[in-house]
Amino acid sequence: MLDEEVIRRETVFRGKYLSAEVRTVRFHDGHEATREIVTPPNAVGILPVDSGGNVHLVRQYRTPLERVILEIPAGILEPGESAEATGRRECEEEVGVIPGKMEHLCGYYHSVGFSTGRIELYLATGLTPSTLVHRERGEVLERVVMPYRRLLEMVLAGEVVGSQTLVAVLWYHQKTK
Repeated sequence: MLDEEVIRRETVFRGKYLSAEVRTVRFHDGHEATREIVTPPNAVGILPVDSGGNVHLVRQYRTPLERVILEIPAGILEPGESAEATGRRECEEEVGVIPGKMEHLCGYYHSVGFSTGRIELYLATGLTPSTLVHRERGEVLERVVMPYRRLLEMVLAGEVVGSQTLVAVLWYHQKTK
């Protein structure tokens, strides 16, 4: 009785990164409502932790928030690419390390009220430096290396705001207790 029957779909926007549609739904009692759904590509986030207990992060400006934030490396899942391969690629491109081991932490939908977007999170260990320096056009990042404990303190103090970083750090914290 909680499900909704979709009776109409209309794509109202299709961009390079995402699309949006308006769905008309019908409830079991016959009433109708509209739902606005955003469909971004799925993504992968990686928490790279080196043998010294340091995490490798990026600091970058996020236009929707109009501010610079601290984040784990992350990127869009390319067609035909596995989540683990995406994570390895993004880790190398964004923070300059190659993971020796990738461990899946969790997957979650980041905005269930209006979006289909899903993020898979991995822990990357056994890190070796890479000589690859690659940034996507229009991507400006600052690499940050800090002790994991400092990042956890920042998360708990509300200084970290990106969901993929919050979730990855808290999952890792739970695993290491």
